[in-house]
Amino acid sequence: MGIKFSTQNIVSNVTGYVTGKKRKHCESEEEEVNKVIDIALHTPKSTAKYIYQALFLEGKNSDVTVCALGEEFHLHRVYLCQSPYFASMFGGSWLETTQRYITIDVVDPLITIDSLKVVLGSLYNCEIVLNPLEIVPILATATMFQLDGLIEKCTEVMLETINPKTSLDYYNAACQYGDKKLQEVCFKWFLVNLMPYYFSHPLSELKTIPVSLMAKLVSHPDLFVIQTEYSIYVMLKYWVYLHLYPDSGEPSITSVNEYFCSRTDKLPYLLTNEGKQFVPVFQGLRLQNLVSHQLDVLLILRDNIIPRPWLEPVILQQWKNVLRVNQNDDKGPSDVSDEVFLANSLRCGRVLSVNERHVWRWTGFHFGVDLLMITDGVTLSIKRNHRSEFEQLLSLQTSRHVAIRVTVVRLNEQRQIVYTKQSDVLKIPLTKGEEIQIMSFDKDLEYPIIISANIMYTSPDNQENAIEETRQTVS
Repeated sequence: MGIKFSTQNIVSNVTGYVTGKKRKHCESEEEEVNKVIDIALHTPKSTAKYIYQALFLEGKNSDVTVCALGEEFHLHRVYLCQSPYFASMFGGSWLETTQRYITIDVVDPLITIDSLKVVLGSLYNCEIVLNPLEIVPILATATMFQLDGLIEKCTEVMLETINPKTSLDYYNAACQYGDKKLQEVCFKWFLVNLMPYYFSHPLSELKTIPVSLMAKLVSHPDLFVIQTEYSIYVMLKYWVYLHLYPDSGEPSITSVNEYFCSRTDKLPYLLTNEGKQFVPVFQGLRLQNLVSHQLDVLLILRDNIIPRPWLEPVILQQWKNVLRVNQNDDKGPSDVSDEVFLANSLRCGRVLSVNERHVWRWTGFHFGVDLLMITDGVTLSIKRNHRSEFEQLLSLQTSRHVAIRVTVVRLNEQRQIVYTKQSDVLKIPLTKGEEIQIMSFDKDLEYPIIISANIMYTSPDNQENAIEETRQTVS
């Protein structure tokens, strides 16, 4: 809508006013009219601001009053009908169709008076400023009034401002209001940042992660794990403790360990009434990758969190894998499907702070393969290390297959992914001492970067069945 200005009307009104006057006076009046016309033609007219100020803020010529959350808004049906919510209300045979005073029952607790003002005001002015700190209530309100255009604008802002302060609120809002794209981006943000950020910053922030989200993250093959799978278990111990004692501040690993070890109840913690709520999360752990180091096994048994019926079939399967490798019946996963690989592989990762040569290995028992990761800042390679002084601990097989997928990311200040590169699932035969390049980096890649790897050292065999047996035992 706009306000029309008619030059002809201005001229006729002014000349009509001066009819019967002297010629000289008429000429001076005509000059004044020309000045008025000239000013009218060269002065921009901001109808949007006028409409917003006069009609929405001041409520001039209002034909309907809407009451919501105890606040009254003096509005206009013609503008409200831009919303399918109101269009349906006014266009049908509802009681509100002819009423001049309408009360709206707002049941969504996220909707506020301020968000109502913003959203209802957007019907009068398309130029709307969205503040990321207040955007979730606006999204909730826009969803209630079915304003697809405003919902899209909210999503755009949220996608640009996902960070540690907004990620959880955005994710919850995306789930609640069915925004699949926003939900997917937020979830990916958590996959990358759960351990690199939440487990290296103030631990108290871990308690903000709800059980439902943590369960999805822990079980996902794309979770960025810093160090090895055992680090996930350690993180979950902190997370459980913080849920139980949210005001404990920054608990030390000693206090967390003492809490679980000092329980007088011999029942594994996850089988207690208090611990049952966390079962879906611990079910996502890849137990076969938690029992690859003697000390790790001892600590897990000492904590008495995970029930032994979960662990025993996995440990038995791992022993069977050792025998198969030693008896030369298994030379590694040469034909494993990508689906099985992603569901069972060891997840491990590392943060590289500077662009220089790095050589590292992830600790644990890897069935006689000492796998080194090597990067010179330009390429990333793996090497089957086979030093003679450790030969008694290493596989004597001339060639061993390893399945591996590597993902490299760089994050910006909001910890959003600004660079990512991922290899295919590679089934690589390695001879003793052989080094093979996995990927090359872009020349202008800036550091720090995070490297995440999924690795499998043995063929699945019955490993998949063992995991399934574990899950059935739980249920």
